[in-house]
Amino acid sequence: MDKNKLLSLIERNAAEELQAYFASLPNGCPLDCHEEKVMLEHFCPAAVKSYINRFRFSESAEILFIGKAPADIRLAYLNYYGLREETQKHVITANLMDVIRDFVRLRHFDDVDYLLENGSNEAVRLYLSYNRLENDAQVEKLLRRDNPTLFAAYANKWYISENIKRLIFDERNLAAFRAVVYRFYRLYKKKAKQASDYGKLASSLTAEALPADLQAAILGSYNREFIELLLKTCPLAEPAQAALWKHNFDAEWLKLHVEHLYGLGGYRFTPENEKELFKRLAKKDLDECLTAFRQKDDVSFMQCASTAAAKKYIKNFWLSDDAQVATVNRGNGELISELISRYSPEHGMCWQAEVAMVELGAMDAVRQYISFHTMCWQALEKLKANFPQVAEEYYARHPY
Repeated sequence: MDKNKLLSLIERNAAEELQAYFASLPNGCPLDCHEEKVMLEHFCPAAVKSYINRFRFSESAEILFIGKAPADIRLAYLNYYGLREETQKHVITANLMDVIRDFVRLRHFDDVDYLLENGSNEAVRLYLSYNRLENDAQVEKLLRRDNPTLFAAYANKWYISENIKRLIFDERNLAAFRAVVYRFYRLYKKKAKQASDYGKLASSLTAEALPADLQAAILGSYNREFIELLLKTCPLAEPAQAALWKHNFDAEWLKLHVEHLYGLGGYRFTPENEKELFKRLAKKDLDECLTAFRQKDDVSFMQCASTAAAKKYIKNFWLSDDAQVATVNRGNGELISELISRYSPEHGMCWQAEVAMVELGAMDAVRQYISFHTMCWQALEKLKANFPQVAEEYYARHPY
């Protein structure tokens, strides 16, 4: 077709004739750039649709098209062709949010660094809601932007590498650190609901957790805000547990950690460190926080716990045989009485605890116990040998 005639059709918005003409063009023979721009200046929707069904716009015409096209035609073009890199940069620089919104749902930006360096906060936030960054260098650029909520939103959704976590701590970026640890905490709490093995649970979250040496470094940093966030959100690895004693953490810090995490998903300190935890909390009468869940090592707990915490634990949980003995051996009449009150004629103490009670000479406790329950023969033999009067009282209640 004669060029002048074609331009005339375009200027007259002769949609049907233009559609027929575009359909007749051979593959690989689109309009030239000038003709495309004239068509876009007049922008007959039917003609433009017909054209993009056959051909992609040239670079400069594509930039013109993307700024003028209504949403439905623009979306069809993006879906089929995407955008050239220069057009993408134009869209970012001009902050064409309607275009960006459509584009990121369908495509990735070719130059994500350009977006991070030149895009608006709104554009970056929208892109990252659909797409993960490609490397740590890009994550670092995001971290350097003046709007900290962008990194927080990214960290809430996507994986953050160990290198970036270390950088965040090195630079004391509190907002970024908060985002990272609270994402971990949400994941941990969710998985903990179904967890029966803490080791497996921890292994499944290794990539998300803070490394053990970084935890220990934070605890030794004297940075109150970082320490508080760590203790509220992260189970501590063994080196970090040891760091608590090395830096002589106050019992209030230990209580904070227990209240937020201890026991959740089976999380416990190592046996040696757990005993130290019990002792330090009990020394300040702050160990009641340990009575909200069953202890794996109830023996150590009953040996170390304050009287108030031990009483509350006895009310909440049945003690193991060894923990019953440990409770009796403390020689605290108040605790022994509380322990006895948990039993009934059908369910008594273990025989070792009965023996320990007699060996201790706790006859008030023995009288409380035999008022409703019998004793084992080992305890009775010791009772007859050392406390014959009480033995007589026993047989008066429980004759052979």
